[in-house]
Amino acid sequence: MKALVYTAPRQLQMLDLPDPSPKPGEVLVRIRAAGVCGSDLHGFLGRSRKRVPPLVLGHEFTGEVADGGQAAGFGTGDKVAVYPIIGCGVCGFCSSDRENLCLSKRVYGLDLHGGLAEYVCAPARCLFRLPGGMSFLEGSLIEPLANAIHVLKRLPDVRGQSGLVYGAGPIGMLCAFVATQFGARRIAVVDRNPHRLASMKPIGVNRTVDATAEDPVPTILEWTGGNGVDFSIDAVGNTTCRQNTIDCTAAGGAVVCIGLEEEVCAVDTRPLVTREVDLKGSYAYTRADFAEAISLLERKLLPWKKVVTIAQLVHGQAIFDELASGSSAIMKAVFEV
Repeated sequence: MKALVYTAPRQLQMLDLPDPSPKPGEVLVRIRAAGVCGSDLHGFLGRSRKRVPPLVLGHEFTGEVADGGQAAGFGTGDKVAVYPIIGCGVCGFCSSDRENLCLSKRVYGLDLHGGLAEYVCAPARCLFRLPGGMSFLEGSLIEPLANAIHVLKRLPDVRGQSGLVYGAGPIGMLCAFVATQFGARRIAVVDRNPHRLASMKPIGVNRTVDATAEDPVPTILEWTGGNGVDFSIDAVGNTTCRQNTIDCTAAGGAVVCIGLEEEVCAVDTRPLVTREVDLKGSYAYTRADFAEAISLLERKLLPWKKVVTIAQLVHGQAIFDELASGSSAIMKAVFEV
């Protein structure tokens, strides 16, 4: 099979790899669309300790059943999305629909070859059927949307609340979208990329802040009458962004961190005590979140065609280089395979 292989930091190559063969309980999936996650980009830049070359990146993918699905109720050609977390299946986390926290989990594009290839073998239990009217390209957004749903579920009820999303990348954009769908009253987004900020308004964002032109903290405080927002989401994960999300959050509010740009972030935690600001982390999603993402996409409320750039695997090096520039006009890159 053809695969886009991460061979060294900042290097991708189109290579021929052996076709995978499904083991008992597995299904061979012919991949049709695969998205690029920020964590894939970190791997490409050599900043991910677990992404060791040679490795096929990618954990946001959809395709069709090619072989082995009959015993699990799937037929050849069935359109599926792959839940990319393979838990041990027996621990307390796995038995309570929290495979994302399984200590023995494996993740496609991280612990084993992922979706930037023609084929992958997946456990039948990891397959979710795509609705009839959903394309492979649209289905590739299920995984990142599930991330955003999980983030919002880590917060108290956001209905009628004001919120801040720090980082206008794909996950930040989807967090803002889900917040509006969950009933948030108004949402602000902070970023340094004007192209990405411009794409926020179609999804219902009320205020965008260009951190290269404005100081985000006083700007957000002024926007909220000096009180701060009810909740903040750090979708970047560096010291400045973490600190600013805390400083922009009102007393009694909550901050959820999903970004992982830096391994260590030194922040002033006194506001967490003196203003009783809750600080939480969010990692991946559950199967319930994944299923909810499918249902939300099926409602056709996300203007995904306005934010997705479609590419071919042979142009993988150029796409990753562009995304790594920091000033790319690409919001979400999805490869047709």
